[in-house]
Amino acid sequence: MIRSIYIKNILNYFIVIIVSLILSFLITSLFFQNQIIKIRETEVINQGKGMINLYENLGDKGFDEYLKSISSLPYEVYLYDQNGLVSKTPNVPKSREFSKKTIRDVIAGDVYRKEVEPLLIGLPFETKNGRYALFIKPNLTEQFSQIRNILLTALFIVLFIGTSLILTTTRFLVKPLVRITHATKELARGNFQIRLNVKNKDEIGQLAQSFNFMAEELDKTEQMRKDFIANVSHELQSPLTAIRGMAIALKDGAVETVEEKHYFELIEQESERLSSLTKQLLNLSILEANKSPFNPKLYLLDRQLRNQLVTMQSLWMEKRLDIDFDIPKLEVYADESLMNQVWTNLYSNAIKYNREDGKISIRGHEQGHHVEIIIRNTGYGIPQKDIPYIFERFYRVEKAHTRTTESYGLGLAVVKRIIDLHNGKIFVNSIEGEETTFRIILGK
Repeated sequence: MIRSIYIKNILNYFIVIIVSLILSFLITSLFFQNQIIKIRETEVINQGKGMINLYENLGDKGFDEYLKSISSLPYEVYLYDQNGLVSKTPNVPKSREFSKKTIRDVIAGDVYRKEVEPLLIGLPFETKNGRYALFIKPNLTEQFSQIRNILLTALFIVLFIGTSLILTTTRFLVKPLVRITHATKELARGNFQIRLNVKNKDEIGQLAQSFNFMAEELDKTEQMRKDFIANVSHELQSPLTAIRGMAIALKDGAVETVEEKHYFELIEQESERLSSLTKQLLNLSILEANKSPFNPKLYLLDRQLRNQLVTMQSLWMEKRLDIDFDIPKLEVYADESLMNQVWTNLYSNAIKYNREDGKISIRGHEQGHHVEIIIRNTGYGIPQKDIPYIFERFYRVEKAHTRTTESYGLGLAVVKRIIDLHNGKIFVNSIEGEETTFRIILGK
């Protein structure tokens, strides 16, 4: 089996050229043969008329001498009268192609034409001695052979030049594919930095652009994977280090009795943080793997939003936040359990990153076949440079893994994934230092 596309293209082109040349040779030969026959027919008729004049002037003996003088020419000449053959060119057999009927018809005055190879013309004429039929058969074999040789020479030249050009052009055609194949192997080995510099605007160029786009996306994914591992390691390491340090201190008796309870409480808090982190990681992994149960149904969205806000009342009252809730009766077709996580995370962020005595505004309305929910909070806001990344795992606007808030950077990643599962959309608009607005669009 031929595996090289270079060899396959050459063979395909070569076969196409050979078939084309053979067909061209046959068609051209047939065309020229017909053209030559038509041209020679006119010439033979004119020559025949000249021979008739010679016969009338020279008689039988003189005409025989004339036929002997032209015996080296590629002609066969036969002269018949009503009694049979009168004269012919020397060294040629009596023609077997002349039937008695044909001879009689020409003597009677008909012109005979056989317009295929071999060409044959029969001309009638009359003298004082009676009526005659002159048959002339030119030998066109040599002429046809010359034409075929010329055509074959031209076709072989075309074949040579065409093959040379195909070998060259196919190499240029296949070269980008070879580079793409090499780049694909490098990509498979984990080299996500490789890029193709193919400037073609054709399908190969589009393939190269698609490859570059794929490599860029894989590079981003690989970087996200590395960041994810680093962030998970950091988030897990911090509570584990704290728990280990406190456990060692308690075991070695380095903690006074009055402080032991406080140390146990800290260990419990760090354990809860560790448990919360692993639960969120597990939840996000399940969502991204599409393994989470997805049971959409029609339910009242306004009631869900109101109930979720009530369950978090202690949190927003602690910061003395003003709640502006204005949502009419809205129905939505979604997974109620998953959407609970969305509102919990969005409410939690609106409270956590709000200022004291701030405000949270929740609005909702129908929009054609969709419903739109807007959650706005006054607070620190999000810098514009951070907005494109806030839905990525472990991304936090607070840098250097600060602990001013209990955030792992997973909540909005979960929100985005759940919204995507519902074929919905989520948009963020923020004015740094003033407010942040989340706009969610869901199907009814």
